Amino acid sequence: MKVVEVLRRCELCSGLTDPEVESLAALFHTKHARQNEVLLKEGDKSNQLYIVSRGRVAVLVYSSISPGEREKIATLHDYDIYGEFALMDGFARSASIVAEEDSDFIYTEYLDFHRFLEKNEHIGFVVMRNLAKILTAKLRKTNLEIRNGTHFNISK
Repeated sequence: MKVVEVLRRCELCSGLTDPEVESLAALFHTKHARQNEVLLKEGDKSNQLYIVSRGRVAVLVYSSISPGEREKIATLHDYDIYGEFALMDGFARSASIVAEEDSDFIYTEYLDFHRFLEKNEHIGFVVMRNLAKILTAKLRKTNLEIRNGTHFNISK
């Protein structure tokens, strides 16, 4: 699938016009991952934002309950984004990402992305508003899972 098509279907670009999406698409590159390939490691330096084009990935964090094991905290599918935490705060990766099946992605470098958003204020506003909505939804989901006791799923 073309980068423009992925961006049009991604919540991050909701509310952008076709010409705006097309200009943003120039910043993105494509990547393929095989099943079980580690795409990002918790604690590593971060400098890219990813969108799943096709496939499924697991979001894993190191367990505080069982040292050496990882907990699966989420599964991401087509058009979901990851790497957005580091986009906002510049810190190291907060989780590992592992392909659960052969998957395709688009990604952009943070510095290029930030420069583009600064130069294109309307696009920047819309994208950051959408990013706030995405992060808020993830936080609400996590809060409900913790409250319901369904958040922790230990896996190796």
